[in-house]
Amino acid sequence: MCLFLAPPRDKSHLPSGEPAMLGLSFLVCSLSAAAVVSASALASPSVALDEAVFIGKRVNNTDQYLGIPFAQSPVGNLRFRLPQPLGTYQGTHNATNFASVCPQDISDVIGSGGASFLDAFSAAFSAIFPTPQVNQSEDCLYLDIYAPAGTKPGANLPVVMWITFGSFLWGGSPFYNGNVIVERSVQNHEPVILVAINHRLNAFGFLPGQQAKDAGITNLGLRDQRQALRWIQQYIYQFGGDKSRVTIWGANTGSISAAFQMLNNGGDSEGLFSGVWMHSGFPIPLNNYSELQGTYDILVNQTSCQNSTDSLDCLRQLPFDELYEAMLAAPAAQRFGRWQVVLDNDFIAEQPETLLQQGKIARVPFVVGCTQDEGTDGALNLTSITTDNETAAWLMEEGLPGVPMSAVEEIFALYPSDPADGSPFDTGDLYAITPQYKRLSAIIGDIEYHSQRRFFLNHTAGHQGAWSFQSKEFKFPYVGAIDLSDMLNIWGPGDLTDRLASFVTHGNPNNGTGIDWPQWTISAPHQLNIQNDSSFTVEPDTFRAEGIDLLISLNIQFPE
Repeated sequence: MCLFLAPPRDKSHLPSGEPAMLGLSFLVCSLSAAAVVSASALASPSVALDEAVFIGKRVNNTDQYLGIPFAQSPVGNLRFRLPQPLGTYQGTHNATNFASVCPQDISDVIGSGGASFLDAFSAAFSAIFPTPQVNQSEDCLYLDIYAPAGTKPGANLPVVMWITFGSFLWGGSPFYNGNVIVERSVQNHEPVILVAINHRLNAFGFLPGQQAKDAGITNLGLRDQRQALRWIQQYIYQFGGDKSRVTIWGANTGSISAAFQMLNNGGDSEGLFSGVWMHSGFPIPLNNYSELQGTYDILVNQTSCQNSTDSLDCLRQLPFDELYEAMLAAPAAQRFGRWQVVLDNDFIAEQPETLLQQGKIARVPFVVGCTQDEGTDGALNLTSITTDNETAAWLMEEGLPGVPMSAVEEIFALYPSDPADGSPFDTGDLYAITPQYKRLSAIIGDIEYHSQRRFFLNHTAGHQGAWSFQSKEFKFPYVGAIDLSDMLNIWGPGDLTDRLASFVTHGNPNNGTGIDWPQWTISAPHQLNIQNDSSFTVEPDTFRAEGIDLLISLNIQFPE
């Protein structure tokens, strides 16, 4: 599960017409060819693309170019279509304001269960990722570029492309301050260019079902990301970037996206990227597109398309407001998993574990990591579970659907209910919100994160550069080093930011200073540990080996 923390949506301010407001103030992002260039803009950084000039702004020591379209606007007849390349850029464009984010409901999605236990983490997280004042619209396929001040074509700086997190429900490039990464890289004499992208979310980006399959429009959000990578290959030179050194970077669903880019096209990267850096997101077992037919049907039945003979064509023609409200009709907690990546035998040819076992993955160097207490946020939504029998029922129905009781008993033997053995780890009997909370936290963290990470490493290490890390930093009360807590270091910025810049620059996270970070290998599975005092250590990646091995096996047999 991925947390995305933001102020609650103002329910009194529902969208009316397209584009729709987020309940936040609107910043105009003018990309009109008729834009007037002011005297101050003439002194601003600018870049020539085709027959156009994009005028950005300098903020401290970073040149920003915001709201640049990388595909045709997916509106009108292009709604629920593959991303279409742009024609020739023309005219003069103001690139000083963020463009719209893709349609979403920005709200606090922690869930009603246990939200108060997240107060400390929420405050720290919001300080790093303050909610921007932005508009939302279907016209959202834009990206933002952050380059060291004064960077010119030919500088050949390495590039990192950031993909938003947010459960494929929330997020967008304006939520991240790319200056943080760029200025830190300059200070450490390994300057990089950061590209933050939008991609379609919710129903607009992840429409499942037979109709979507027949139209070839499954996993549109992933296809948007691929189009952004192609755009970088075509244009990043003009911003001073090196198209041969492009690293995909993401956390949670952004990391899952990065992994699926590695598995796309039979593992042929097409030269679009040279490395991948992933936080807490892996190529998880997928539902087939047809298994989520009910999601498509529910959407159609909540609109005036319910009696249409061509429901997809009808959805394309719906007024934005009607489609938007139907998409968000369910409570936020029920939308988790509704709009998701599906196995479509197209963008994703086979189940991820099969592709990994067959070696059909881009052979580029990568870094992958987790936080120590990945499962606590998920367990906070299960505080009504207080007994062994209730935990067993949850495992058989939701955690590992269809798993037999005999396997549950094996899990229980390796993940006892004693709070001292559970997550948050290394906290003794503290933070046992319920008798099963710390056990559930440990199980969820290992099912959804640590087992997935080790399976990924087991089938890639030895074929390409592979590094792994675990963050034990930022241990918060009740939730420990929760999912996304490592963002507080790398976007802080912190020492992990420096390792990222080194990886983007050299394809290796070692920068000649501090502790040596060894590659993860089958014979010596070592990982970097970020301790609670922010120090780095190297330790064997063998914790809970028996339990995680069991969950790897069960994950394949009984995908969530």
